[in-house]
Amino acid sequence: MARKNRTKSAIPDAPQAKPTAATKAAPPKKSAADNFAITREFIESVAIAIVLALLFRAFEAEAFIIPTGSMAPTLFGRHKDVLDEETGYEYHVGASEEMNKQSGQKIDGNDLVSTIDPLYHTVQNIEHLPSYPGDRILVSKFAYEFFSPKRWDVIVFKFPLEPNVNYIKRLIGLPGETVNIWHGDIYITEDPEDEVGKIARKPPRKQLTMLQMVYDSDFPNPDLQQAGFPDRFEPYPLSSAAWQKQDDAEFPYVCQPTGGEIDWLRYRNIFPDSSDWNMAKHGQKVNAEKAREEDSSLITDFNVYNAAWYSGRPGLQSLDYGMHWVGDLAIEADLNIESDSGEVILELVEGQHKFRCTFDVATGATTLSILGDKITFDANDARSLEFKTSVRGPGNYSVRFANCDDELRLWIDESLVTLPSPATFVSPRNVKPFWSEEDPGDLLPVGIGSRGAKLSAKSLRIKRDVYYIADSAQARESRGRDPIFDYHTPTGDRPQTDEQILDTMRDPAIWNTTDLWDMRALAQFTLEEEQYFPLGDNSAASFDGRLWPPGEQHVPSDLLIGKALFVYWPHSTHKPIPYFPNFRRMKFIE
Repeated sequence: MARKNRTKSAIPDAPQAKPTAATKAAPPKKSAADNFAITREFIESVAIAIVLALLFRAFEAEAFIIPTGSMAPTLFGRHKDVLDEETGYEYHVGASEEMNKQSGQKIDGNDLVSTIDPLYHTVQNIEHLPSYPGDRILVSKFAYEFFSPKRWDVIVFKFPLEPNVNYIKRLIGLPGETVNIWHGDIYITEDPEDEVGKIARKPPRKQLTMLQMVYDSDFPNPDLQQAGFPDRFEPYPLSSAAWQKQDDAEFPYVCQPTGGEIDWLRYRNIFPDSSDWNMAKHGQKVNAEKAREEDSSLITDFNVYNAAWYSGRPGLQSLDYGMHWVGDLAIEADLNIESDSGEVILELVEGQHKFRCTFDVATGATTLSILGDKITFDANDARSLEFKTSVRGPGNYSVRFANCDDELRLWIDESLVTLPSPATFVSPRNVKPFWSEEDPGDLLPVGIGSRGAKLSAKSLRIKRDVYYIADSAQARESRGRDPIFDYHTPTGDRPQTDEQILDTMRDPAIWNTTDLWDMRALAQFTLEEEQYFPLGDNSAASFDGRLWPPGEQHVPSDLLIGKALFVYWPHSTHKPIPYFPNFRRMKFIE
């Protein structure tokens, strides 16, 4: 929801200049007509300014404040800023439940006291930290007078069930469409016989905004390092000597190639359990092999913004740790290539398919390829796409490789690479995580490889796409209004408990045999003319079109207020001076 910001602003008087010899001279006297003209001009100027301000407010833009976290991390509601003192990593946790949604007043005794950090899942006491109001945004009320709303716009509208309340969500479905939420993605169809339809792909700038951090190698935990807990990025196989970690180097991950095979550095989604932490805090060594076997997990839709518990409550629900496997991933890395030849490879895994970006260091030739026998690129019905890039010869390169919405995209030095044709494909309808003794698959879902190229790397970041949970008001009602949830039968029954699902995420031996993945729901919403379908970016904690009563799961066109444009006043950091603007959070809204 969005609430009007009624904060008034004032312009201070201009400082008065000190008189000088020249200014002390008596000014010429003005006639009565001159004084009248000056007064009239002043009154007209003020009147015109007021009229323009009112017109601007009514027809162009208006300020709103975000009260809740349904659009996090794109937009923040009431929240706390958290700095992990051990790693230096900064993140944000929603604190909306501290406030009464109707009155807007603080609820006594409902204080946000603890959270878990996103990189290592350690409990953080944040009771002492202040809570801040939500982002203040500007909304264009005139945008849709000339242009039709577009999918993926962030829109403000009057809530159909309570028209005096403003909501803010992302526009997903357009008039006349049927929107299907399936396996975390959005599918659109206008053919009733097409059960699922075609996937809706986010534009590149929207995609970058909606990617969420999973891990950042720039923020290691010193206690875990000393205890020998496995690094998230390790050589594969572990016996390989090609990749070494040099913590004191500018580019700490260093590869000395071994020969003709690919030397891999691969990511493992691993979190220390309580015994690991206890040993690390007491200066003891952990059993790294045991930790890899028992503490590794699939990448899920965990969102740290939701990882909050309040005074008087026992802790987090299991659901807040992320229950849904996310296969749409991206890797970001700063690479230092020292060779004149060889290949550098980026790899993303989803199910039984591997998506690679291969740079030929000698020529700049780059290849996107799909390893797997069930899918090909749409444009050429082949499994590879070749083109040239600037990654050629020794040098430093910032790269980002993403597999989201059945499309591969590549950025080099923050510029999107223009491909000869879109690298789009159609995933198997029931893609599921894969693992075997010979192929780690989704257990090690991201890799950086070298074939004969000497290189080093730093700032390795793993990000995931938004996972839209396929739920509905009908399904929640049939199972007793559980939290928003994807795995359920057509009648709403849950196949497993929360604990069983979390155990499944950590047990690769059963990924190929469990029927959990077959229980992922298909949620369908059909729109008529002049109807729009909204969803929140924070899918696990958003009261959006999915959960509104049947027959009212849309926004009529006459309730659209406008398009969200700009975060103009995030809360003050009070640094280096009180009320100093938080310029880092000011941004155009994608």
